[in-house]
Amino acid sequence: MAEGPVTFSKEECDEVRNKFQPIAAENEAKYHPDDVARIKTDDLYVSRFLSHQKQDKAAAASMIDSVLIWRKENGVRDLDFSDMKDKECPVKSMFYRHKDKEGTNILWVQPKFMDATIREEFEQYLLWLIETRPDADKSSQITIALALDGVGLTEVDIEFIKFFINVFMYYSPDTMKRMIVHNMHWLLNGVWKVVSVLLSEGAKKRVVFLKNKDIHEYIAEENVLSCCGGPDPNCYKPQ
Repeated sequence: MAEGPVTFSKEECDEVRNKFQPIAAENEAKYHPDDVARIKTDDLYVSRFLSHQKQDKAAAASMIDSVLIWRKENGVRDLDFSDMKDKECPVKSMFYRHKDKEGTNILWVQPKFMDATIREEFEQYLLWLIETRPDADKSSQITIALALDGVGLTEVDIEFIKFFINVFMYYSPDTMKRMIVHNMHWLLNGVWKVVSVLLSEGAKKRVVFLKNKDIHEYIAEENVLSCCGGPDPNCYKPQ
């Protein structure tokens, strides 16, 4: 089982802040002020950086810098997909529903509903989902359930997958608790080889490949969606 999020002491978080301060003095104009305020006051959030960087405080400070610059460049704070009446495709492809057996919220991802012609919209929607995830103010983690039943090479958008992986690897520290890859066809083994090189060894350990009812090891049967062989038919209706 994957471990839950690690929280460090205020003293340890302050050490990270002290190392970040001289970096911020040079780059603060590149950050969103609300992100800076959160770093200054939210020990849970700073803990995610420290955990992601295996307690290396200098590396955590450097990551804060790169993440805050990236967030402002991508307008993460300004994204709003709360009204999705005319955007059915992204809603079908990614949504939260239920929790795993450890009480972690599940982000279900269905690649067969993705459209490479509007990839940027899907990318922005993913960022918004991470930003507005349940208990985001507590720096919560999520379990990702990748539903690949019936998905072949023609339904796979490699560039989006790379973006997806990079977001969790470099810009959303210690947010992915686990990724469940369900019913991946052998034809996609080559895709996985391309994607896996983007993952750290630690991240690879959080990825599990499951077939059919093996998913019940991590998600209670009644909470498995029909796209993964479960009884819940609500495959793209947000809770």
